[in-house]
Amino acid sequence: MRLAFIAGCTILAGLLLAPRIAVARVSISGPSGAGASAANISLQINNNAITAEVADTEPLRTKGLMHRKTLAHDHGMLFVFADDQPRCFWMKNTLIPLSIAFLDRHGTIVALDEMQPHSEVPHCSGADARYALEMNHDWFRSHHIQVDDNIKAVIPDTLPAAKDGVPATLQ
Repeated sequence: MRLAFIAGCTILAGLLLAPRIAVARVSISGPSGAGASAANISLQINNNAITAEVADTEPLRTKGLMHRKTLAHDHGMLFVFADDQPRCFWMKNTLIPLSIAFLDRHGTIVALDEMQPHSEVPHCSGADARYALEMNHDWFRSHHIQVDDNIKAVIPDTLPAAKDGVPATLQ
């Protein structure tokens, strides 16, 4: 079953999903145009503070952390989607090893994984996820973060919503 799911994620890599209506709950300050950089959000997981860039539009989600040579300590990127569905990520054009946490709409971690640079191997949530948080390699393990732990937004105090309403399956 797991192999079939991973194979399905791989097949979906080249497909574009139809746009859907966005439901915005929170506005994060900062530019959000096609070439804009992501705004930041302050998060907390089990008393660990994180500063995360918010990728809440298709252009920001597509670019992600590609081509970066470093990622600051306790910094990451929060990918925000408009709906809840299984998510898959890969590391094509990503230069640094990363850890990923897939989160449901309440901020509860549903899956964790380690990802290697330049890999096209899909890393999938295995469950419905609305968010994905990428951090430096081994960050979650070294901070004793596990599946079922909850990530809370600090500033602003609510996890953001996607601004474009376009769900994506493989980033």
